[in-house]
Amino acid sequence: MGSVTARKGADGSVSYRAAIRINRKGYPVYSESKTFHSKKMAENWLKKREVEIQENPDILLGKEQLIDLTLADAIDKYLEEVGSEYGRTKRYSLLLIKKFPIARNIITKIKSVHLADHVALRKAGIPHLDLDPIATSSQQHELLHIRGVLAHAAVLWDMDIDLNSFDKATAQLRKTRQISSSKKRDRLPTNAELIALTKYFVDRWKINRYGTKYPMHLVIWFAIFSCRREAELTRLSLGDYDQHHTSWKVHDLKNPNGSKGNHKTFDVLEPCRTMIDRLMDHEVRSRMLKLGHNENLLLPLNAKSLGKEFREACKMLGIEDLRFHDLRHEGCTRLAEQSFTIPEIQKVSLHDSWSSLQRYVSVKARRNVMQLEEVLRLIDET
Repeated sequence: MGSVTARKGADGSVSYRAAIRINRKGYPVYSESKTFHSKKMAENWLKKREVEIQENPDILLGKEQLIDLTLADAIDKYLEEVGSEYGRTKRYSLLLIKKFPIARNIITKIKSVHLADHVALRKAGIPHLDLDPIATSSQQHELLHIRGVLAHAAVLWDMDIDLNSFDKATAQLRKTRQISSSKKRDRLPTNAELIALTKYFVDRWKINRYGTKYPMHLVIWFAIFSCRREAELTRLSLGDYDQHHTSWKVHDLKNPNGSKGNHKTFDVLEPCRTMIDRLMDHEVRSRMLKLGHNENLLLPLNAKSLGKEFREACKMLGIEDLRFHDLRHEGCTRLAEQSFTIPEIQKVSLHDSWSSLQRYVSVKARRNVMQLEEVLRLIDET
């Protein structure tokens, strides 16, 4: 199968070329060679290589680099191939998984026990990585991300991965309530909380005239009236705003099948248009642009900082368990209270399915909900 040949160089030195050539039925012709300074080293490499090929015939198919592929390496390869098709949340989750013990396992040898150990580890928290225990729903998302990589490897890299055992393990973990689906969140800001937040942000905007460049008193209401997600707010391009048809195109909208190229247009209603006008005010715009972000965006701000500003305000005001995303829920609820149908709400919120909007079918109108005129008066008089 192999041979060692002596070669004499121009300077008189001798080198030894070990060569392998295999013409096996059912496989393409395979050849490989390597040069050494001594005949003994060449012979040792040849023997070792012949054993490796005998034990791993896939080498003959050019799959050697995949034979001992760890989950960490598989994640890198996966992100290199399809990473741009997904949003930053999934990418961050996969990169985080690389830091855990499960990522050191060869992907063809990941067993139920590895999944169970990973779940137990995340349930307890990982102090040396400064990671707190996570919810059972987050555990399930993490395992789904791992399965996505394994399924990709099985189908496109032709690797022998037992996805059936993986699914049985996750089913048992779900049965024993160690992992679970996300619970529908129904937290809405109260009228008093919205008033407190608006006043707080207006005060910061007016007092810190040469400091803060985040008009959060306008941002939170634009988020409510537009029903936009936090990450979408800072991606709205002014060039995509169709004032004639009162609509705005959102690029790379969140989608379970990948956000890249998923562009959709939402209806811009009257309250939302008013907030846009306020955000386009010369002073407001000038202060935002001092941050140096893209001037072609409605909100040339840092997306992560929006959430940070909101969380800090809630902490200062003693508002508990309120997230920025709850403002989107508030916006959809307001539309339902105004007797918008599910399809009409969907034209604003751009939810993927009607099932996501079922909670709004029988919404009862709340009392004392702040309307646009009250919001503007509160902002102007604070």
